[in-house]
Amino acid sequence: MANWFTRLHDAMDSRKFGPMTLNAPAGRLLVTHHGARILACQMDAAEQQNLFWHPAAMEDPASKIFTGGDRLWLAPEVAYFWPSLEKAREDPVKWARVPEVMDPAHYTATTSSLDQLNLRARMTLTDARVNKRINLQVDRLIHLIGPPAGLPAQVACLSYALTHTLSLLDASPEGPSDIGALAGAWTLLQVPTTGTLICPVTRKTDPRSYYDPFGDVHVQNDDRQTRFLIDARRRTKMGILPGATIGRMGYYRKLAGAGASTLIVRHFPALPGEPYVDFPRACDATQRIGGDCLQAYNDDGKYGSFGEMEHHDPALIVGQGPGVRSATSVTHVLAGPDDLVRQAGKALLGVEPTLIAAP
Repeated sequence: MANWFTRLHDAMDSRKFGPMTLNAPAGRLLVTHHGARILACQMDAAEQQNLFWHPAAMEDPASKIFTGGDRLWLAPEVAYFWPSLEKAREDPVKWARVPEVMDPAHYTATTSSLDQLNLRARMTLTDARVNKRINLQVDRLIHLIGPPAGLPAQVACLSYALTHTLSLLDASPEGPSDIGALAGAWTLLQVPTTGTLICPVTRKTDPRSYYDPFGDVHVQNDDRQTRFLIDARRRTKMGILPGATIGRMGYYRKLAGAGASTLIVRHFPALPGEPYVDFPRACDATQRIGGDCLQAYNDDGKYGSFGEMEHHDPALIVGQGPGVRSATSVTHVLAGPDDLVRQAGKALLGVEPTLIAAP
């Protein structure tokens, strides 16, 4: 019987989503042209499960579901995912819609090899707050790279880099971009429960809340890190400003079995003073910059048993600054004995990964 990775690959192939496998010494990634998605990560050390998240129903070729994995969206959410700021504040779940021009979009491959794939799409987005339009070319380069040096021999690691480039286009069939329109690359990796996202900080910080209150357990802070519990039992989202994050986060989770764990470490740019444009719906309606760089989301089970590790790049703003924005993040997926994974995590993050006990 085919394993889950093969079933998922074949289901994406039958739906003509253009699946491609990128093979690394320690495992493999499943990438789809449709949506420019890194849908799955299979490690030889934990081959029975996707170390990213996808709903099991997607392994059925007849399924219409397409979610999960490592995605690229464009911020701000308050501009593009609700019909108005008023509707977003009224009921964010009821009125939320992912613009199809953004995801799945219409990506085509511009370069492809055994270890990398560049996917490109054109998008025209309209900011619902001010009815301003922006025309973009969006590139997503997915590139397998070598693991970091100094890992314990018993810890397996699959590493890749993501480079996202937004380029302002002169016009679309709907017309030219409007002065002041903006968009920033927003990277979201959906991960399975239950684990803890470790976010090293430059100082003790109080993350901003985007949805339900954090409660007493799900977000914990000290002067070295903010920890965020992902258990799919409480709908929460937090944001951390670019000056408070060191540009690293790691999702730590214990695997079923004899003392094994996994850790997904992501390094990303954190650039205080640059225009970050994503912030909570409760912020002033006129706010355009001053947004968060690092974000984390925990679902309540409505959409699935997952959470998200997210980060933003500085935005491209029409008429202000460059006409191209490009940034690269690096992701290391580690699996192995728990004590050695924590040891490697401390070296990569600067703090030792520890779990928040689920309530």
